[in-house]
Amino acid sequence: MRIVDLSHELSNKTFLVLDQLDFHSSNAENRLLVTHIEAPSYLIPDGKALNHFEPASFVRDAVLLDLTHMKPKQLIEDEDLEAAEEDAGLALREGEIVIIQTGWDRNVESDDYWSSHPAISENGAEYLEFKRVIGVGVDAPNLDFSGNRVLPVHSILMRSGIFVIENLCNLSEIDQPRFRLIALPPRTKASVSTVRAVGVLESPD
Repeated sequence: MRIVDLSHELSNKTFLVLDQLDFHSSNAENRLLVTHIEAPSYLIPDGKALNHFEPASFVRDAVLLDLTHMKPKQLIEDEDLEAAEEDAGLALREGEIVIIQTGWDRNVESDDYWSSHPAISENGAEYLEFKRVIGVGVDAPNLDFSGNRVLPVHSILMRSGIFVIENLCNLSEIDQPRFRLIALPPRTKASVSTVRAVGVLESPD
């Protein structure tokens, strides 16, 4: 068994107040490079907060979809997700977590990281909703395009009770298309929280 840390390191000077976090700010002064999770109540009235999920919801089989060929600011469409599934030789299963690998964490030291990342399209989000996944993660700061405060992709996923994990990293170290993901947030009534995400990989025989 191998463990891969998929979380950015927090500074010892970082002080976080959960109900004041805004990870989609267009203001450079408010940006936080924090691996975090967002529950449906982040956008959906009466949606589930993090404490409404059983701990097992955050310890799941995950599927890694390789979208590293996507260009800056390019939309990831439903056919791109289907093609990535085919390339991986598998299909998403109900209740799994899908991890979108864009390779964008390589730009973490650049302003482009926050403004030019690929994003999921609305029909891409509807495809994942149709697949009935429980969570969607990405190695970029936002599933939606930066600066889009409406967050349509988030809204589509969250209306179906799907949580979102953003600012993952080190996905290039995941060498298995399906693996075990542990992404446990604190036990909190908040809609958004930091999370320590790790991938658990089977050792080769």
